[in-house]
Amino acid sequence: MLSEMQTMGPQLSHIVPIQGRSADLARFSIVRITPELAPSLLAKKRSAGKRNAAAVNTYAQAMRSGEWVLNGMPIILSRNDVLLDGLQRLYACIDAQTPFVTVLVENVPDDTLHTIDQQRRRSFTGVLETRGVPRPAAVAGLLAKLIRYEDGTLTRGTSTPPWSRMERALEANRLEIETAVKFSFDHPARLLAESVRTPLSFMGLQADRTAIRRFLDAIAHPERFEANEPGVMIRRRLIEGRSDRAVRPHATALFAVCIKALNDTMTGKRSDAYTWSMPGQTARNAEPFPELEGYGGLRDVVKSSARKETEARLVHEAEAALTNPSVCAMTIETITPDRAEEYLAFNRGNRNIVQSHVAAMARDITNGQWMFNAQPICFARSGRLLNGQHRLSAVLEAGQPIEVVVMRGLPEEAFETYDKQAKKAPVVDEMFEEFGDKALISATAVLLWRRELKPAGQPNARPTASEVRDVIQAHPELMRLRGFARKMVRYGRSSAMVYAAYRVLRDDPTLGEVFLDRLETAANLPAGHVILRLRDRLIDLRKADQNAQIDEILGAWAKFRKNPRIPL
Repeated sequence: MLSEMQTMGPQLSHIVPIQGRSADLARFSIVRITPELAPSLLAKKRSAGKRNAAAVNTYAQAMRSGEWVLNGMPIILSRNDVLLDGLQRLYACIDAQTPFVTVLVENVPDDTLHTIDQQRRRSFTGVLETRGVPRPAAVAGLLAKLIRYEDGTLTRGTSTPPWSRMERALEANRLEIETAVKFSFDHPARLLAESVRTPLSFMGLQADRTAIRRFLDAIAHPERFEANEPGVMIRRRLIEGRSDRAVRPHATALFAVCIKALNDTMTGKRSDAYTWSMPGQTARNAEPFPELEGYGGLRDVVKSSARKETEARLVHEAEAALTNPSVCAMTIETITPDRAEEYLAFNRGNRNIVQSHVAAMARDITNGQWMFNAQPICFARSGRLLNGQHRLSAVLEAGQPIEVVVMRGLPEEAFETYDKQAKKAPVVDEMFEEFGDKALISATAVLLWRRELKPAGQPNARPTASEVRDVIQAHPELMRLRGFARKMVRYGRSSAMVYAAYRVLRDDPTLGEVFLDRLETAANLPAGHVILRLRDRLIDLRKADQNAQIDEILGAWAKFRKNPRIPL
């Protein structure tokens, strides 16, 4: 691929010299991916690789607006010329019709696929937290909800707006947002969920400060108002929802009825009831989402000269990296515990370390399952550690070294671009190409690991991708039971059904087959039989935790083994 790019012009790429690199290791380069080049890379994607609309939209907007940052995260091609990572960025390049500069890594072993992109997802809340923004979760939630409100997308899923859009909104409305968040948290109307109360406070403070205070006061102190006061009526509905889940409004519906009630508070109007239904829950002509009278919306920022200078600098630095290997130096290093401790000393203003994530990687290192996968530990030009704190912490916990790529000289702005998208599920595609329920088998393997293999004293531990693969390879019988789980979907989660069935058959294959057959069909069972009671109980537990479903099945199985009460 690199040779193809070089034939298109020297300005498109250069090979980065890697210290300590042997001939059979990955080849690194810094390249400019153009909309014309991206399709040829996409043609190399795995058959299981799917477009993620939210991720593509986020990346494309950053590319269009000049906010793309060279952050060291690579496009990865395997030794068999398969695209292992970078799919969404390539789609975004085409959508944005904008080139971007990135690291390209080739000749990576194909069997490292399952280890790529397993970092914990970095949230916008986490970014705000590292900046010292008060109530970062509330600020992030307010921005997301109001942007989606203004875009008319509140009723379309739960996707988060692009970070660049939220950044601009925060920059342009910072004082008003800080005021609204403080107002929301200081007010005693805690019965109204913060996720509704805070954005509604922002809107109300813009539209009618007296009305929003009266509305929330009526929720907090109903005894001071008449029974038909809008805030009192909303309070009544909230209390009903607490005691009866069936009448509890969806968060979006609650936001809608609160806007209606706030409109009435502003005008002095009184209504018999406040209702609004999510699209799909009513007739074809659904009611549009209500608008708050007098609310002008979030201001959008006009790019300041400082922002324009920053964007120009980032573009210049990315272009310089294309032609000058010294701009972003890369090395393959053996990270010992001593070196990890040294590097972590430069970990300033990062998100909190998640110990369960560290412990999972440390197990991989200790068990000899750590794999070199070309994803670098990144440092800014200032020396600040931008990305990699969990891997470095895992080296300390394991007390053993690992080999990784280290990239230096990146812009400080790269810090906020890492791990924006949800991490990938453990990859089983290359293990079972003909297997049609990869998500189910992965979920079941995770369940088995957590119930049978999880280290003691780590209640929140989750398996690494390597551990999931090991479970699947060690328990191939799990795959055979997917048909049973699909037939039993009415009674419980498929992963719970597979695992429970596996446990039953592991205990007693012959009697277990009878138990599972009767559980599925209820054939020839006398009234009050333990399996009939189990079927009824599972209906009640359909929305319960999968462990509760498993425990119920295994409890009934134990009773059945003692006294089947049916002809075998």
